[in-house]
Amino acid sequence: MNYEDLTNALSLFFPDLKQHVECEMDTFDCYIPSPHILYGKVFNPFVKELLLRDSDSKAIQQVFGFLEDLAQSEDEEVINLLHVIILEALWDEKDTYEKACKYMLPMTKQIYGLIGEYMKIPTA
Repeated sequence: MNYEDLTNALSLFFPDLKQHVECEMDTFDCYIPSPHILYGKVFNPFVKELLLRDSDSKAIQQVFGFLEDLAQSEDEEVINLLHVIILEALWDEKDTYEKACKYMLPMTKQIYGLIGEYMKIPTA
């Protein structure tokens, strides 16, 4: 997957988010928001909510399978988005940190581990 495909991928892989993506796109009159903005404002709250509910394992597995696809991208911008926008957001809170760890697949987990080089493991 490449960076230019990320906006469409969000609606394609997660149809429930399509309306949220469209609403977010409509708030920007002058330009199309970058995937970094859309993933931060639409995808991250969705993932955090799933993790905190911890009830829909199929949806959680779909999310972490998608993250693993991003982690395997050869496009550095995709890796950057995964690392800085998605994974750092999961690192921020103890609950999401711990729950995310148990669902991560190998490449995602490797990128997630890099965050520990500059951020402390959350305790609250």
